[in-house]
Amino acid sequence: MKTRSIEWSARAQKPVRPACTLLIPERLTPYLRKRKRKHGGLLRYLQHLLRQAPAYCAAGLIPNVQRTTRYYQRPHQQLERWHVRIPAHHWTELRCLAGGSGVTMAHMFVLLMKAEKGGALERLRRFWGANAVPTLVWEKIGFREARVKPGLETRRHTRLFVSRAPPEG
Repeated sequence: MKTRSIEWSARAQKPVRPACTLLIPERLTPYLRKRKRKHGGLLRYLQHLLRQAPAYCAAGLIPNVQRTTRYYQRPHQQLERWHVRIPAHHWTELRCLAGGSGVTMAHMFVLLMKAEKGGALERLRRFWGANAVPTLVWEKIGFREARVKPGLETRRHTRLFVSRAPPEG
């Protein structure tokens, strides 16, 4: 039997600003409100977190959940709904980060927020020096998920293309 592949591609751009509901643990909402005020809105705070994501990945602060289905936030938390309209390119970035890590988009937002709140990146930079965890600017992200025949396992592959940026001043 001859194997053949069927492929397709798309250049999706719409919806331009899809509606998204982020589920935030109640204990983190005071921190989120403070960061939202500082950055001038929830969308700008998300943009800030996405800019920091390559450094969090390089520092090992983003998990890689080894399961087929997406990992949701822990049950029995008091989750508050935060509604936001995310531009399509940030939506794609967040979805790729989340999918590549094996978590939902809302969970990825919370993980990025916890990484920032915990200050682990700053502690690493203080301990190892400013260049230990470089400031990176991402140019593009790719995410692929496939079922592999031998063990019928699911494999995820994420590539984050980054370039060094000058240290934030």
